[in-house]
Amino acid sequence: MTPSHAVLLCVTKLREEEQRIAGYLGELGVRVHVNLDSMELPLGTGEESSFAIALIRCLSQRSALHRSRLLELSGLPTLNSVNAITICTNKIHQAIVFEKHGVPQPRFKVLFTPPKLYDALNEFDGLYVIKPATSSWGRGIARITGRECLDSWIAARESVDPSHQSFPVLVQEYVEKGDYDIRVVIVGRKPIAAFRRVSAENWKTNTHLGAEIEPIEINDEIASISNKLVEVLGEGIYGADLFFDYKNLRYVVCEVNQNPEFAKSWKVHGVDVAYHIAQYVKETIDHQVNSGQHANVTIHT
Repeated sequence: MTPSHAVLLCVTKLREEEQRIAGYLGELGVRVHVNLDSMELPLGTGEESSFAIALIRCLSQRSALHRSRLLELSGLPTLNSVNAITICTNKIHQAIVFEKHGVPQPRFKVLFTPPKLYDALNEFDGLYVIKPATSSWGRGIARITGRECLDSWIAARESVDPSHQSFPVLVQEYVEKGDYDIRVVIVGRKPIAAFRRVSAENWKTNTHLGAEIEPIEINDEIASISNKLVEVLGEGIYGADLFFDYKNLRYVVCEVNQNPEFAKSWKVHGVDVAYHIAQYVKETIDHQVNSGQHANVTIHT
């Protein structure tokens, strides 16, 4: 095994998901070097040439983007690509890029000042969703149900952000999606699993907020949207969140996550996401180098 048949696995902490990915990579003959957010990156010493690719699994969106940029500048390819991570870690970027490429999504506006939020009440019939440019796990996302609700939101924001540094924000139409959204897991170019995240208690249907998982079939429309997303973002590992818009009877993309978690969901839908990721990483490496030797997984902390 030559050094160039190794993966730099960038993580915040080594969770069950990353352990399984690393384990499968080891079985496939790929050496894995785990790099925590708290550790130095192999930059400027030639050590980066010891790796064929970096797999970015940082929990922090900021860390994922920062570390992938540095690694790409050093000449080391990353999964996902810096371009994909840049788009996926900013909801405003996503909306603009998806609009440009014709990806179906809720109607939206990008607003730069609080007064414009009041104007948007008329444009969205008094009901919309405010999203900060960067957030995860549903944090900072609010449903606005009229002027009084917006007054409260602005007052709360001004107490922690008096100079409005959190602007611009994304304002998105509220989609009548029922009590669920749909997570589609994409690996490489292919959607490998889809499931509903159902919650009767919370309009935010994130699993970490208590939503239940119901596996569903990947129908032609879901497959078509997944293929379109790969065309726009490039091959990679994504969690695409879709709504079925009951008002307009179509699927729309809510957003795309560049670092999908699957520790809970795969045990319900039965698709071993870690295995698929490891296979895809190995295939990506095989495009760069040719080796049939065995490598051990090494964990450095």
